[in-house]
Amino acid sequence: MRHLLPHPINEGKRKFPNIKRMEVGGFAVLQGRDAESNDHLTLELADDEDYWFHAKGVPGSHVVIKADGKVPDRGVIYSVAEIAARNCQKKEGMVEVVYCKKKFVTKRPGMNPGQVAVDEANSEKIEVQI
Repeated sequence: MRHLLPHPINEGKRKFPNIKRMEVGGFAVLQGRDAESNDHLTLELADDEDYWFHAKGVPGSHVVIKADGKVPDRGVIYSVAEIAARNCQKKEGMVEVVYCKKKFVTKRPGMNPGQVAVDEANSEKIEVQI
């Protein structure tokens, strides 16, 4: 089992990884705060069966529900989708958030930090008003 968060590495005033931890409906939820931390969260900290969220088509935070063998209900899913929507570059209106199990999220060679590919056939979308 992986540790939720390693000790930050000081890089001057910047700390890595820049990941916010919170609880939603009894689940640990982790949110990346920059491109490098999004990669670290998605590729190193998230397990295959965890749930991954991101605002579709706009830069923003990767958000992960640590499932630990449990299935989040629709209320938890919507609440975490709201976190992803509020932490993207779109500032108002309707935001489409894509989510899936982390095992359907990959990083292809040549992608920039924070960029990933999502298997559309195994993902769902939820609209959130911000």
